[in-house]
Amino acid sequence: MFHFMKIHTVPAEEEGSTWLQLFFDLVYVAILVELGNRLSHDLTLEGVATFILLFIPIWWSWLEFVEYGRRYPVDDIGQRILTVLYMAIMLLLAFEIHSLTQTTATTFIVTYGLAKFVLSLMYGRAWIYYPDYRRSTSNRAVAYAVVGLLWITIAVVAPANLGLWVLVVLLGALVPPLIHLFYKLTKSTDPPLPPIKYRFTLNRFGELTIIVLGEFFIKLVTSSAGRELAAVNYLIGAGLLAISVSLWWLYFDHLEHANLAKVGTRLWFWTYSHYPFLVAITAYGVVGNLIFAATPLTPLDDTKRLLFTTALALAVLAFGVIEWASNEKDEPLSRSAQPWIRFAGAAALLALGFLGGSLNVGWLVLLVVAILLLQLGWDVTVRLKRPDQAMAQNALNT
Repeated sequence: MFHFMKIHTVPAEEEGSTWLQLFFDLVYVAILVELGNRLSHDLTLEGVATFILLFIPIWWSWLEFVEYGRRYPVDDIGQRILTVLYMAIMLLLAFEIHSLTQTTATTFIVTYGLAKFVLSLMYGRAWIYYPDYRRSTSNRAVAYAVVGLLWITIAVVAPANLGLWVLVVLLGALVPPLIHLFYKLTKSTDPPLPPIKYRFTLNRFGELTIIVLGEFFIKLVTSSAGRELAAVNYLIGAGLLAISVSLWWLYFDHLEHANLAKVGTRLWFWTYSHYPFLVAITAYGVVGNLIFAATPLTPLDDTKRLLFTTALALAVLAFGVIEWASNEKDEPLSRSAQPWIRFAGAAALLALGFLGGSLNVGWLVLLVVAILLLQLGWDVTVRLKRPDQAMAQNALNT
């Protein structure tokens, strides 16, 4: 039976994502849709804060799965069963997250704790597959089992205690540095880790970003079904599409040239800057859908306008950190980071949010589009400063 679990049904892929990992990401479509629906029904400061806080364990559960995969690429029958189990647990979170309150949090917490036990089992199997790294895999297997047990304990003792939630989330996030600290205090050498698969990392983060950007289109189409649209609605929709395309273009042009292998400690900034980036894009999708449904020739209320511009400003700032943290490869069409243009764009978006109370929806969207297109135009201009090299590279490729 154990041998059966280790059988591979397809050749192993070392760098790219597997089909199961892509299937796994679709679970997060359901989770993020429900999380966005929760925000759309509560745009108060408390509702936004709850959305930001709930996004942390959801994103972290995805990140932990990616962290495992970028060091221990296993795709046998046993790993598939554990991955499907992890997916089922996360789907339960999708059912719970929309109506989650302090008095109904027990199921959510228990479910989240069970996900940690599954992750512990994955590291337990990696202990078998990777004998050279058994110290590190055993440490993580034990650590995630302890974190899972802590979540179950909170569910039993104090499910409404948000302070305990934060504490256990931090403990889960600090598993690697805590293991490092333990070995330092005991004057032992850190256990070796397998090398990070950087192309795999880029693929996985890019795939999640595509999902988050796509959430907006799902919401836009489903919410507009059966609604009679005027020409001005289509113009605003075109503006919102331009915003989404600008974010996509900026991020993926950079991702295609990023070289994580040479960033050193900046990899930490690159990884964790994706949290505000993805939170901001998700919030933009929620409020963008509300903007599309608003009366085009009247001003937005302050809450929607500020959330719209602040979310996009945060996305631009976070992207600035991402591109700063990951050097681009020395090749045609690559370029150095441009943090000042990101700061300028974010400042312009914030100013528009705070000073644009008298603007109607159409003008607001148009000005936001202009700011983002200026960001995109600058990026393209800088990339095309070496057209001769780009043409020579294209000739070699063909």
